[in-house]
Amino acid sequence: MSETSGKYRAPALERGLDVVELLSEQDEALSKKEISEKLGLSVNELFRMLYVLEERGFIAADEETGKFRLTLKTFELSNRHPPLERLLGAASTELHELADKTQQACHLAVYHDAMMVVVAQQDSPYKMGFTIRLSARIDVHGSGSGLAYLAFQTKAQADAILEMSNASTEQKQMALSQLEKIRRQGYFVGASPQISGVTNITYPIFNSKRKVEAVLTMPFLTLNSDSLHHQVVSFEDSRKAVGATAKRLIDAIGGVCPDAR
Repeated sequence: MSETSGKYRAPALERGLDVVELLSEQDEALSKKEISEKLGLSVNELFRMLYVLEERGFIAADEETGKFRLTLKTFELSNRHPPLERLLGAASTELHELADKTQQACHLAVYHDAMMVVVAQQDSPYKMGFTIRLSARIDVHGSGSGLAYLAFQTKAQADAILEMSNASTEQKQMALSQLEKIRRQGYFVGASPQISGVTNITYPIFNSKRKVEAVLTMPFLTLNSDSLHHQVVSFEDSRKAVGATAKRLIDAIGGVCPDAR
């Protein structure tokens, strides 16, 4: 079991978690003696922890053998607030702050049925901005959202997704040719194929399994500070703001980036 490092320690809690982690790794139930030997603890040290864990429903003892196994309670707890639900909860605040900071609209999209679907969006607080409506469906092969999603799939997965889409052979090839660059830099930046003057900035939002749960996109609209008579946030500062927001959203769902160790 791993040792907790840092300023604060809670030995009893750590040992209790060690028990849970140990049982999660076993194919068969373990006796008190087997648990104590594997963790290097005496049976007396384990007694109270096993009692509390059993009372709280995290472990259960077999009536015949008395051996302990892990219950499904940890699984049930982890699924009370699935990643997308937690993500949408965090996004309501994060997207508002991002739009307010950059004066640009932004939206969150997920992959569904060979399309990217907008599940959250925030208008620009300024009178000008490019906004995409909630629940809008976006081509996976011809959008920043779709390309950022495809870039972090396996080659086979990306091919299968494009095969299910309405993309032509040329469009599929164009999409595939961009994925390595996106994957290498960690985000997508490119001119909108639909709207002139709009540059899409898209960052992937990874879940705990290092898979893309959603993508965060800002359709950056180039504004002229001279005619607007107020300070305009630069493209690069806006890109960094999108990246920082994506990182906070990843943290909010307990996500891990693929290159994290």
